[in-house]
Amino acid sequence: MKNTLGYRIFFRYLENIWNAEEHDWLGGMLGGMSLGSPADLAYADYWDKAIEKISEPDDPYQIGIQFLKDYLAIGYIDEIGQILTDMENNARLDLWEKAVYDVSHDLDDPDMHIVSEDKP
Repeated sequence: MKNTLGYRIFFRYLENIWNAEEHDWLGGMLGGMSLGSPADLAYADYWDKAIEKISEPDDPYQIGIQFLKDYLAIGYIDEIGQILTDMENNARLDLWEKAVYDVSHDLDDPDMHIVSEDKP
């Protein structure tokens, strides 16, 4: 997987939304995205493909937007579509900043800690 640190930040961001709103589809998506067990390796592939499609492959926020676009191209889900719209409009940046902080201080899920990249 490319940009695993960015993946951790994006995952934490989605967790922050889940903790605030508890959308059913988002909970299922997070379960599949988890790097612990049980993880769906397709999400790592979606992440890598999203990186290939954007001009700034080190920007996890832009990768996350592309990731959600690709995810929704498979089948539209209202609550995931709302998260994409919010990201495109720079809404909920407080939750993004919290995710960056949490990951940079290893406060996110220990199963997500992949020791292969520098801190943000």
